[in-house]
Amino acid sequence: MENGMIIFLTVIICIITPSLFLYWLTLRKKNHLEKIETDWIRFSKAINNNHIEGIIKYGKEVIWNEHFSMIKLKEMSKLIDEFENKNIVLRKEDELKELKLLIYNKYLDWNIEYPFFG
Repeated sequence: MENGMIIFLTVIICIITPSLFLYWLTLRKKNHLEKIETDWIRFSKAINNNHIEGIIKYGKEVIWNEHFSMIKLKEMSKLIDEFENKNIVLRKEDELKELKLLIYNKYLDWNIEYPFFG
């Protein structure tokens, strides 16, 4: 191959790859914004209906959504604690342990104090 062709292909690849990645991120962000409210409603309905699989499934989807907020995090933690207090058997079986750990880790991640050098 000629040197000109190699440079041309390298430039094209270096432009197309980041462009596709940014396009994918934009679609993902839009999708997350559309799904956050419906997932939250489904999570609340699962708690009201005592549906443990739904609580775990939609709880994880809400936590991993990039539009998830600290207000919803605190409310979610409160709802799960109330749910476990109503259902003592669940507390012993620890079915919601993974979801509670995700909530706790998200809380720690958002409240970490970074050192300031200045």
